[in-house]
Amino acid sequence: MSTRPLYYFLGKCQKVRQEAPQAGEILIHYITMKQSILNPNNLQTFAKEHKLQPFRVKQIIQEIYDNQNIRFEDMTTLSKDLRQQLDENFEILSIIPETILESEDNIKIGFKTHDNFTIEAVILFHRSKHEKESIKSKVHKVESQNKGPDDLTTLGPDRPLNRITLCVSSQIGCPVNCVFCVTGKLGIKRDLTRNEIISQLLFANNFIKTKFGKKDDQTLRAVRNVVFMGMGEPLINYQNVKKSIEIMIAQAGGFSLGKRHITISTAGIIPGIEQLIKDDIPVKLAISLHAPNQKLREELMPIAKVYTLDKLMKTIDDYVKVSDNRIFYEYIMIKNKTDKPELATQLADLLHGRLAHVNLIPYNMNPAIKLEESDERTIRAFKDILEKKGITVTIRDSLGRDLKSACGQLGYEKIANRHCEE
Repeated sequence: MSTRPLYYFLGKCQKVRQEAPQAGEILIHYITMKQSILNPNNLQTFAKEHKLQPFRVKQIIQEIYDNQNIRFEDMTTLSKDLRQQLDENFEILSIIPETILESEDNIKIGFKTHDNFTIEAVILFHRSKHEKESIKSKVHKVESQNKGPDDLTTLGPDRPLNRITLCVSSQIGCPVNCVFCVTGKLGIKRDLTRNEIISQLLFANNFIKTKFGKKDDQTLRAVRNVVFMGMGEPLINYQNVKKSIEIMIAQAGGFSLGKRHITISTAGIIPGIEQLIKDDIPVKLAISLHAPNQKLREELMPIAKVYTLDKLMKTIDDYVKVSDNRIFYEYIMIKNKTDKPELATQLADLLHGRLAHVNLIPYNMNPAIKLEESDERTIRAFKDILEKKGITVTIRDSLGRDLKSACGQLGYEKIANRHCEE
């Protein structure tokens, strides 16, 4: 089945243009306010009232999580009458998939909540270096023939994927307001519920199944990694994030994701990290550090005034003692701001003797502030300093820039349009 973007963002000061879906495209359906079938109590009550046997309840759950169906009519292991009854009583997704933007390495999905707010999630495709070079060659060939976006998306199903990651949102907007982050400019509306978080993964898996079909071994493709790096600060919405993770790792009635395939990224919310220690949440932890000293961190991240760097590092040390997990430190590379050699030295000193891996993230454009990304030579020089001092470092690929779905860019179109109107 072919797909194409339903919406395109047309530039810095142009509005989003809607294009109606054509026959054969993935259905973007709208949800009415019904009971959520993701709440086990709702399904159990329904089963009791309709005298469903336990194996039928298990079938329904398997249709959702294992067979990746988000419409009752597609659940062919169930009778037609049962499917109709379920459709009359329940919704599967708690958010409305509204817009889809596609490119070669990522898909940005815009969802509408029942109270009319917008959130975004991003599917990221990871391929081997050899495969990336092959893609570049194919894309160049398509472009040289003057073909459009539709022709690029048809390349997708034939290309082997190494793994698929979903970047999920945990809040509507974000209260942390880092100066370089687009999402922070939106402000904070509310936390997402467990079901709203889980719905992002349900839709992503269904989309992947529809777009790519089955693998050679006839199993379904699915999201392998989930990163809480979308809109919001996950540790401020701790309980709902915790509950959603429980479903992600559940073998029965869940997604069966590996514990090490889920990453929580935090700006350094100390009480949240302390709660992770108490609850023994067995996932990876990434710290949005972005500065090796208190003064610069306060300038970039106002939350640092509340949770100071020295106390944050002590809390992280406590976390590592309990979990024995390597911590991923996210460090943004902003020209003439965070990329100076002396800051690399300070960062190496800060992380010396700690179980750490640094991800250097080139700054991604934010229409609300005039900052520039560091050039490649400066980034590599920064990396060299860290490596010479024994720090493990990766320069992060800037996946998603073409759709404004890269790190720190979710909500871009809304902020861009707001500034154009001003």
